[in-house]
Amino acid sequence: MSIFAILLSLFLLMYFAYRGVSVLVLAPLLAILAVVLSGQSSQTMGIYTEVFMQGLGGFAVKYFPLFILGAIFGKLMEDSGYACSVARNS
Repeated sequence: MSIFAILLSLFLLMYFAYRGVSVLVLAPLLAILAVVLSGQSSQTMGIYTEVFMQGLGGFAVKYFPLFILGAIFGKLMEDSGYACSVARNS
């Protein structure tokens, strides 16, 4: 049953992506569908809180300076008008 759930979710992802639905919205929804159809939804919250959130926290702490400097640089480019200048000349 879990193989069927994965294949169904993959087929639906391809179909709706071809129809123009955003994959960023569609992929998490179809992943949830695959988990529910496979019958392993009782383990989902444990995996989410114990594995995913610890990994996400470590990633955010490790790369936060990079993200904040990128955001500051982007805002500086916008406020100075340099981004528009580069866009017009290319």
